[in-house]
Amino acid sequence: MSTLAAAVAAGFIVVSGVSASPVSADDGPPSGYPTWSDVQQAKGNVAATKAEVAKINGLLDSLSAESDALGTAAVQAGASYAATQAQLDLVNGQVSVLQAQTNRAEKQALGYQKDVAAAAVQSYKSGGANLGIFNTLATLGNANALQGLDMLAQVGGQSAGRAVRAKDAEAVASSLAKSRQAAEAEQAKLTAASKSALAAAIAAQQAVARQLAARKKDSATLTAQLAALNNTTAAVEHKYRQGQEALAAYEAAQAAKRKAAAEEAARQAAAAAAAAAAAAAQQGVQQPAAAPSSGGGFIPVAVLLPNIPGEAVNDPSGAQAYAASRLGAHGWPQSQFQCLLQLWNQESGWLTNATNPSSGAYGIAQALPPGKYADTGSDWLTNYRTQIDWGLGYIGNRYGSPCGAWSHEVSNNWY
Repeated sequence: MSTLAAAVAAGFIVVSGVSASPVSADDGPPSGYPTWSDVQQAKGNVAATKAEVAKINGLLDSLSAESDALGTAAVQAGASYAATQAQLDLVNGQVSVLQAQTNRAEKQALGYQKDVAAAAVQSYKSGGANLGIFNTLATLGNANALQGLDMLAQVGGQSAGRAVRAKDAEAVASSLAKSRQAAEAEQAKLTAASKSALAAAIAAQQAVARQLAARKKDSATLTAQLAALNNTTAAVEHKYRQGQEALAAYEAAQAAKRKAAAEEAARQAAAAAAAAAAAAAQQGVQQPAAAPSSGGGFIPVAVLLPNIPGEAVNDPSGAQAYAASRLGAHGWPQSQFQCLLQLWNQESGWLTNATNPSSGAYGIAQALPPGKYADTGSDWLTNYRTQIDWGLGYIGNRYGSPCGAWSHEVSNNWY
């Protein structure tokens, strides 16, 4: 089990010196958190109020960072399982093909052996061989039966050709059997790795859901304390932090997407150069075509997601219907849906567990870091409604509308 998997299974993850240890919903504030008494005492002193505000903001930032780290760990665990399972599927296919090829080669070798036997019998009947031929026939079932040249002399020229073909077929069957055995060994290894990766992915998903619930409670308390110190309301403070986090998510996403786009362009240029060099070195030899790049650079991560029984993990049509129903809540007309449809078609294909292999962006709205979805619900790993609610809020804060976001996507290939 990897370090990440072990950490997840143990129920905690440490990121950048911040320990995300489990917190029961019934526990009191963790050590270092201010009490309401601390808040009331600070309100009478400007310097103390400022210090307490800074402390609470720092704690809220830590909670946000922990949420991001937990979410990223869960997505990475899922992607790791998906990659291992994909390798296993490939090897399973190879084993099946090699088994079929081995069976055909063995059957062909047996057929040639029977031909040799039939020719030998016919030679004997016509007086072309003596009784010693039957000693040869008795050994044809032996793996080394066709190694001796003395047999070839007994069965004559016509049988000799068939014997050579039988020998060659046996060699092919033996080689294929060895390849199949090697593939089966790799198959067993990958099967064990896949089971371990799946267990880690499930544990990570369960950990993020469990621990984010505790973080949400702590965050709500800290936000209420901050509102008391600033003489505002918890709703105002929460809205402000949401805006700040949306800005940070936007900037992180753009930086990551720019980097991913540059890396993809460099990869394609290197592949084109390598293909050109190979073509020049081997004139007249057809080169295999480069693998096509996926439209939005995302891959659906096929991971068992047990947290939401009865709900489909990937349901593009259901997700689109839900998104259309939520436009009015943001003051947008239904005409905006076409832009949203094109935007998330390109970004994720409306797949709940779509993962960008370059940037790590996740889900229908391709949040980066993925833990940002937690603002709208702890089930964001598996629930397209939670992802869509966050995504629409992000679009509203950054672009004003889905058509504004789509316009940016068309111009920059990201939003």
